[in-house]
Amino acid sequence: MCKTLMMAASLLILLTTTAQTDQQIDKKSSSQTTENDSSAEQKEGRPVTDLRQFMRAKLAASNKILEGLATEDLDLVRDGARTLNKMSLSEKWRVNNDTMYKQFSSEFRRVTNDLEKAANNDNLDQAALKWMGATMACIECHRFVRTALVVDKNAFK
Repeated sequence: MCKTLMMAASLLILLTTTAQTDQQIDKKSSSQTTENDSSAEQKEGRPVTDLRQFMRAKLAASNKILEGLATEDLDLVRDGARTLNKMSLSEKWRVNNDTMYKQFSSEFRRVTNDLEKAANNDNLDQAALKWMGATMACIECHRFVRTALVVDKNAFK
């Protein structure tokens, strides 16, 4: 019963986060005018479409973890955790060089490492708890990125 509730909670959180991320991406995409598309699609030198594809790949790895937890297939959990951890080291992951963002990323890597270890130890309950931690890390980081105003120190030189 407890496992079922935890997995249901994880699924709800994941679906809510995914829906919010999609809505924000769609809002940004639809608010851009055609004449400004080339400049508006740039985010720190990377096209928004590349970032969207990267976020979709993160979502696919997350879905793999959730499927593994729901079906008790710890190989899927391990693969998804490993993929997310590797992705967190990618240049595309770093949308900001802010200290808090770096801390969120570091915490995410730690928790995905722990998730992979739990899967390697065939500990489904521990993996489910670690996945909830990873999901919360995602939610908190996305909230920070959406709401934090980070001023570039060099902008006023």
